[in-house]
Formats: sequence, C-alpha cells, structure tokens
Amino acid sequence: MTVSRATARRPLVVAFVLALVLGPFVAWQGAQGGQSRPVSAIAPQGIVVVGDSITARYNNTPGDPGQAWWSVTGRHFDATVRTYAQSGSGYLRPGHRCSGNRFIDRPDAFTGDAPSILIVEGGRNDWAKCVDGRFVPSTNAEIRHAVATYLTTLRTYVPSTTRILVLGPPWGPMDRLNGRRITRIVQEEARAHDMEFISTRGALTADRVVDGIHPNRDGSLAIARRVIRALES
Repeated sequence: MTVSRATARRPLVVAFVLALVLGPFVAWQGAQGGQSRPVSAIAPQGIVVVGDSITARYNNTPGDPGQAWWSVTGRHFDATVRTYAQSGSGYLRPGHRCSGNRFIDRPDAFTGDAPSILIVEGGRNDWAKCVDGRFVPSTNAEIRHAVATYLTTLRTYVPSTTRILVLGPPWGPMDRLNGRRITRIVQEEARAHDMEFISTRGALTADRVVDGIHPNRDGSLAIARRVIRALES
C-alpha cells in the first residue's frame, strides 16, 4: 500500500498547528502559578513578624489604604512574610482585651521553619497588665521581665542564621510618657540580647494615625521605611 506525501506530512502539520495554538496558552498558564516567585536576596527563607494590632489589623494588598507596614517591607525585598500578631497583645499583656495571648504564647513563630529575618513589633499595650480580666498599670520591672523573657526565648530557639530585629513600639501622639518608658526598656533589652533595635520615634505623627494610636497608610509607610532602611544598612 502506497502513502502519498501529503498524507505522510499531515501529522507533522497537525503537530505544528497545535504547537502554535497551545504554546501561548501553556506559557500563560505557567505565568499564572506554575513558576516560583523570585528568590529574595535578603530573605530567601522569608520574614516572620510577631506583633500587636499595628501588625494584625492590616492587609497584604498593594496600594490599599490598609496595606500593612510588613507587606510594604516584604514586597520591597520580594520576600514572603508570615505574621503572628494579635490586637491588644504585647510582651506582657494578652490580646483581645485579656482573653487572648502574649508574644511568648505563639511558639510557631520561633519553633517552626526558621526564617531569614524575624521582626518583633510591639510593646505599645504593655503599659498595663491583666488582673482578673481588667487592665492594671504595669511596673517597669514587670515590663522588663516580660521583654527579657521573650527575647531570651528567641535566642534559645531561633538559629543564629536568622537575623532578629526588635522595633521600638510604634507610638502615636497619645500617652507619650508611657511611650518613653516602654521604648527605653525594649531598647535596653534588645541590646542586652545582642539584637538589632530599630527606632520608630517620630514615625507616627498626628497626621499619620487614625485614632491617636493606629497608623493610616502614611503611618504604615513610615514604619516600613524605618525597617527597610535598617535591613539595607
């Protein structure tokens, strides 16, 4: 039986046409999720953030009014960010108005997969402790003990390959006296534990907060700039 040249070439023609039709689709499909994101030069294992409402109540949507400082930072470095944050919490005080947990009560942040960078943001709520579900002003000794205990825990569990940064509590225009005393304690303990301290003094001015405490978009950007500058230095 003889096969014409046209018949013999037909499978090749069909394959060529399919390649032309399906090639762009396959490439598009890969671009939608088949490929991995760029590996961050500064944080190839990602960034972990432990914090309070200044971390917890914001999102990861670029350009959104509620985009978080950690989102701006992570996207600047092409790094993934995992957050372990709860509104109202701190080194000393449990979140959710005394019904939640403290930084040290989130072991996944320091015993899970080790990140390239771990950032602790908080202290704003530690002006008070919880006693029978009520806020009671805390002493300097109580705050210092809570900060020291948490930072020692990080030093114990987090490998030396992880860079640890401690933010001075981002503090708006309200209650500046407590802001100064808590920031001083956090700074002293960060240095005593050989950790990088990032000052946020002046970041949350009156026009960068929504309620005297929580940042608006400009406030979150101001915090992000401090962190980015510290990481790049």
